[in-house]
Amino acid sequence: MGYRNLSPQAMVNISGPWLDPEQDRKVFTSLPLLAPLLPAVDEAHGRILTTQRLGTSLQQQAKALMEKALALDATHDRKLRGAYNYLGALAEMTDDPEFAAALLDLRDRLAPAGLKAVARSYGDQAGDAKLLPSRLNEASEKLLKKLKTPEGPLSQVVDAWVAAALDIEKVEAQREQLALNTPANIDGATPREVLNARNAWIRVVRAIETNLALEKAATGEITERLLGRLRRESARADRRGRKGGTEGAVEPAPAGDDVPPAGSDDDDPFDGA
Repeated sequence: MGYRNLSPQAMVNISGPWLDPEQDRKVFTSLPLLAPLLPAVDEAHGRILTTQRLGTSLQQQAKALMEKALALDATHDRKLRGAYNYLGALAEMTDDPEFAAALLDLRDRLAPAGLKAVARSYGDQAGDAKLLPSRLNEASEKLLKKLKTPEGPLSQVVDAWVAAALDIEKVEAQREQLALNTPANIDGATPREVLNARNAWIRVVRAIETNLALEKAATGEITERLLGRLRRESARADRRGRKGGTEGAVEPAPAGDDVPPAGSDDDDPFDGA
């Protein structure tokens, strides 16, 4: 489960109860493997709160880039899934084994990683889009243009997902430029500091998940109490991201959901899918 689509509001609503003596703090500190993480939770929670004070202009710029990236990502994922499943369905329906083999060959040339491709980082999606033409041969190119969809030739669907992936790369470059070149505003928070705070919060949450899985005293009820809100908010945010929606969302991580391992520099971007 990824956390790149979580809004800062959702983040503080998730970590807040862990710190609140009237909610989950007593349960949290009663578990030997979780109690030592409480100071880190407190710090990460506080950083999310204090780094959200971006000026209106910066917020609007960051929000616009985020909205564009999410919309492009939704188009990329939808078109890729559609083409992949369409080719698989045609291969299942045809009684011609040679045609079925050609369909599956084209499918695997277009998306060697299968549907896992939609979960890859923005950078990986753009790189894969650049490599795609080199994977096609004359036969697969002809078949790509021959096959029809409600939107026209299948080649148009593929062109749409490739274009979306390349456009996301441009948007991410603009977002990175905004983060690197924007000086601290009157509240002292730059977009880079906002991103670093999100990275830190996610690292802490990953540690909680790992330690809770190892905690012998953690019953199913305790796990649901501590992680239930996290799972629900993450699933809701991911659905919103897949639909291209932006309500409550914030600037996405530049290269996927994963965060650097503990002890790495906050300024390192996300790496991986």
